[in-house]
Amino acid sequence: MQPFTIAKAKVIDAEALSVLILNNANFYLKPFYSEQQWAIFKSYYSTEAVQQKILKQKVFCAKQNGSIVGTIALDGNYIVGFYTHVDYAKKGIGSNLLHYIEKEAQAIGHFEIYLASSPVGVAFYLKYGWQIVEELAIDYLGVPFIETKMKKQL
Repeated sequence: MQPFTIAKAKVIDAEALSVLILNNANFYLKPFYSEQQWAIFKSYYSTEAVQQKILKQKVFCAKQNGSIVGTIALDGNYIVGFYTHVDYAKKGIGSNLLHYIEKEAQAIGHFEIYLASSPVGVAFYLKYGWQIVEELAIDYLGVPFIETKMKKQL
């Protein structure tokens, strides 16, 4: 596999990030979502919404040969928006992004971090030392999404 780099996302990356996230979610998550949940998810990661996230969160992207192949963000002490391009799954990009954001969180003084995992991601996080805190329904625009709250000591 070609090497990739991780850098802070720019507003100009928002459209590519939106496409990557929605393609990933269509492949991995859509089978678990109702039509209403899928509509909310798509609006939550529209290009405009991703632009706002880039301005408000620490959003990073993995790039290979000029193309974005993964993304992850830090919002306070929560990891959010963690997705890889479906064609690059299981090639080390996700584990490298996770390790990168953990170091980033520690560098700014967070020694305990959290995330909310979809059902398909829990085993991945457990493999990297994360612990399950609780199962919960997270409300997005009045629609509940069942997720697993997880934490890790850094």
